[in-house]
Formats: sequence, C-alpha cells, structure tokens
Amino acid sequence: MKIIKWPIIYFLFQFVLIFLLAYTYISSGNDINLFNEYFSSKQIYLALILAIIFIPLLIKDYKKYEQKNKFNYFYLIIIGVILSLFYNVFAYYFNFLLKTSLFDNNNNLIVTLVSTGLIGPIIEELMFRGIIYNELKNKYSNMKAILITTIFFAIIHFNIIQILYGLIIGFILIFVYEKYKTIKAPIILHMASNITTTLFLPILTKNILLINYSIFLICLILLIIIKKYTKIFKI
Repeated sequence: MKIIKWPIIYFLFQFVLIFLLAYTYISSGNDINLFNEYFSSKQIYLALILAIIFIPLLIKDYKKYEQKNKFNYFYLIIIGVILSLFYNVFAYYFNFLLKTSLFDNNNNLIVTLVSTGLIGPIIEELMFRGIIYNELKNKYSNMKAILITTIFFAIIHFNIIQILYGLIIGFILIFVYEKYKTIKAPIILHMASNITTTLFLPILTKNILLINYSIFLICLILLIIIKKYTKIFKI
C-alpha cells in the first residue's frame, strides 16, 4: 500500500480540484459546454497548486534515497531531445491507425511548458523513480522493481501512444537514475524530452514528410553514435 500511496493521493487531489472547479463554474450559471475552455484557462493555476503542495512532500519522502553525485547535464538534455524527436515522428505516423487525439495540439504553449515540461517531470520522477522504484527494490529484485515501476508509469498515461513511450522512456529514466544515483538526472532528461515534444508538435503536425523523416533519420544516427562512443549508457 505504501508503494501506491503517492499516486493515489496525487490523482485523488487532482480529481477534487477539478470537481471543485467544475462545481463552482456550473453553480455560477455558466454553460457546461464551455467548461473545457474555462478549464484550459485555469490549468496553469492547478499545475502550480500541485507543484507547491506535492513537490516539497515528495522531496521529504525521497531524501533518504538521494546521493549527491555529479552528472553531465548536457548529455542528458541532448538524449532527452533526441529521444523525443525520434519517437514523436514514429508515433505521429503510427497514430492515424489508432485514431487518437494525441497530436491535436490545442493546448496553450506556456501552460503546457510549465505543467508538462517543468512541473510534471519533477513530480513524476520523485514519485516513480525516486520513491516507488526505491521502495520496490527493498521488496523485490532490481529487475522486478524496474518492470513494475516502468509498467505502472506507462499505464498512468492512458493513451496507447503515450503508454508505448512511457515504457521506453520509463526504462531509460530508471537506467539514468541507477547510473547517477540522484533524482536530478532523470528529471533533467524527462524535462528535455517533454519540452522538446511540446515545441516540436506544431512542426510535426504540419505533416511535411521530408522534414519529419529527415529528423527521424538524424536522431536514429545520433542515438547510435551516442550509444557507441559515449559512456552514457554504461553503468
């Protein structure tokens, strides 16, 4: 129960916030059909509330596992950017088979950058790699802890495209955490990946095949080079 404590509290708290927002909106006599637009305008405040409440609590719970090791920010940012570009091009052209709304790109850029690019990675890394993964390691083998954490992390994204990416990036984030023994490392990589996705989607959704496939091939080559000539993927 302790392992899933934070996800349950976190999602219940979000539900309560959204319910209160919806109740206040409807009880004021507003049109329910316009709630989504209203919610989008308040999303930045909800994200900030979550950050102010949960980040300090998660840091406090995670502190016993933290080791203050040094790592190369530049490498992790580059890898996060490359992984995001590579997967998003693949996912975009696979997405039409699934008919999901993942690439509708209707969100406000600033709101998405703050909530998904900055706040989300901090909370998710502290929760999943920082607390859940370490708690699981105390009970099970490393491999079982990795699998459970990664699958759990992927499933909470709900959309099939994001679940696939969650499985891939979730494993990489645990690898990075194990390599450097500090939660700051996967946070940096996760931020770089999410911010890149947010900034790249407007270009990707223009469906310019030459540009998109060129980016895909360049990223594939860079991943191979990084894997072969750097120590980033060696523990």
